[in-house]
Amino acid sequence: MADPLTDLIRLIRPHAVLRKRIEGTGRWAVRFPAGDDITFGTVTRGSCLLLGAGPRLALAEGDFLLICAPPDGFTFAADPDTPAADGDALLERSPDHAVTVGDGTGEPCRLTGGHFLTDPANAHLLRALMPGRVHLRGAEPGTRRIAQLLDLIGDEAAADRPGAGYVLPRLVEIMLVEALRGHGAADPGGRPRDVPPGLLGGLADPPVAAALHALHADVRRPWTVAALAAVARMSRSVFAERFAARVGTTPMEYLLAWRIALAKDALGRGGQTLDAIAHGVGYGSASAFSNAFRRTTGVAPGRYAAGRGFAAGEGGAGT
Repeated sequence: MADPLTDLIRLIRPHAVLRKRIEGTGRWAVRFPAGDDITFGTVTRGSCLLLGAGPRLALAEGDFLLICAPPDGFTFAADPDTPAADGDALLERSPDHAVTVGDGTGEPCRLTGGHFLTDPANAHLLRALMPGRVHLRGAEPGTRRIAQLLDLIGDEAAADRPGAGYVLPRLVEIMLVEALRGHGAADPGGRPRDVPPGLLGGLADPPVAAALHALHADVRRPWTVAALAAVARMSRSVFAERFAARVGTTPMEYLLAWRIALAKDALGRGGQTLDAIAHGVGYGSASAFSNAFRRTTGVAPGRYAAGRGFAAGEGGAGT
């Protein structure tokens, strides 16, 4: 059976992991700007606040944090009223990507983590389908597994071993799956988490999850709301309302977005004709696909392929 979460992670292609370490003492604050990357980290000592990327959050030693494509940036701070230093500028000037901030008083806080980039073609899927942030407490079983993966990621990134270009992205993908699994599971007290609308919200609801699995397993099928509702064993109207509430978009909007995302990935890689891409994502003809692609992205498939490095005709993608 298809796994929608695996499909999404494979499509966004996490890569280019950059390790960083921040140590703050006393009054301090460090801000990071908006971006399409994913920031991850663990509080290895002390505590601090996360400001932005959602409501204010208190972080304690052992906690794990994942922030997906923050639209407004975020700040780590000991004191919310302290003017924040530019985190990117500080780390850029540090040869070992480690910085110390604050006035040197009080107990220190140490954050260890990094960030990775995703394929820009489908970076928008992060904001649409993934939670803005994932916070796992240090006592949770998933956090311990993630800590082990972070050690492996750090070791692989620092070494110069054959095959590192293959191993490192796989480790990052596994870490992402573990983090998102933990976010969808109950908290340490056994209470269900409040999962916001998105892919995890849909997968946490069995009828909607059944429809998502079926859609991902056969994206070429001429799906309708009625057909997906039948998979979910619900009436058409109830299913449509429930899907929109859990996923944040209608079933047909989700199907269109997923088909176009797969097409953009295929166009970016090259090597397929426009007919093959069209039929691969569920369109009966290249012209029907081209019209849908242009309406959704604002450009023709051939122009999009040329912009990704494959001129129309060379990679098989026509206009």
